[in-house]
Amino acid sequence: MKKIVMTGPGTSEVLDVPDLQANENQILIRQKFVGVCMSEYQHWLEAKAGDAIGHEPMGIVAEVGAKVTGFSVGDAVSGMWGSTLPGSGGMVEYALADPRQDTVVKLPAHLRHEDLILEPLACIMSAVSKISCTMPGTTICVVGCGYMGCGVISLLKARGMHVVGVDIRQESLDNALRYGADEVYLAKDVLDVYPNGSFRYVTEWGETADSLDLAINLTAECGQLSIGAYHTGGKRLVDVQQLNLKAIDCLSVHPREAHLSAMGAHQAVKLLSEGTWKYLNLPIKVYPMNKLDLAYQEIGQKYGKYMKAIIDLTKADGEPYII
Repeated sequence: MKKIVMTGPGTSEVLDVPDLQANENQILIRQKFVGVCMSEYQHWLEAKAGDAIGHEPMGIVAEVGAKVTGFSVGDAVSGMWGSTLPGSGGMVEYALADPRQDTVVKLPAHLRHEDLILEPLACIMSAVSKISCTMPGTTICVVGCGYMGCGVISLLKARGMHVVGVDIRQESLDNALRYGADEVYLAKDVLDVYPNGSFRYVTEWGETADSLDLAINLTAECGQLSIGAYHTGGKRLVDVQQLNLKAIDCLSVHPREAHLSAMGAHQAVKLLSEGTWKYLNLPIKVYPMNKLDLAYQEIGQKYGKYMKAIIDLTKADGEPYII
């Protein structure tokens, strides 16, 4: 089988590696897609020879162990198997999962597979579950309106919230409106409309020191700032004085509790399938295995063109395309 392996900083190759064999408690999954995640950008940029990345899998069940129940060959599945940590090496043709301990979710036939890469959707579900605003109509500010931020916006709208989106790019604000934001503002303009401390609830998904600092600025005294972005690539310099003096309840909502991630993956499929969570048919760019480096090179150029990049593990070569 084939696997994408790093050869050094920002360069990878597709190698042949030994095939896998499922034991009686495992299923063998022919992986179809693995998402390209910003959390692994820095790892890709600084990789050593032999490193491998990828932690957002989706595929088709190819073999079922004798003691496994509930799954059949041909089932489309996604979830979290192997490791969900960045750098876990999930960009490989085949993978093993043990449904007793891994999160393996069967996917409905009527939804597009490209939209059902569940690991990031489970992250969104878990993060939103920790935001303490529960009253419908409550205003919440989302700083950072990329793929994850727009997913948060659309899920908050499903909860009945009034959502204000903030980003440095107009293209991202256009997406925020498309997925449910009630108001949107460029980062350079938002403080003219909403001055310091305007929001009791702020959630940050921008992944930069500037987005964190702006989120701190916008959060009210004794308000809640939930940080969803992973923030790889070095330390962040932010206004800790303001964070502390305003007694902001600062919460890291990037998921680490396995039970919340598992619940989020299952609930994401349910909400998307029934139409409650309106986050389907996104513009997605699909790359073959030998174009992983191009996918990361273009990650900063996607705005206004596509929202998510994925690797097609059924194609070793070819040209990328947007669906």
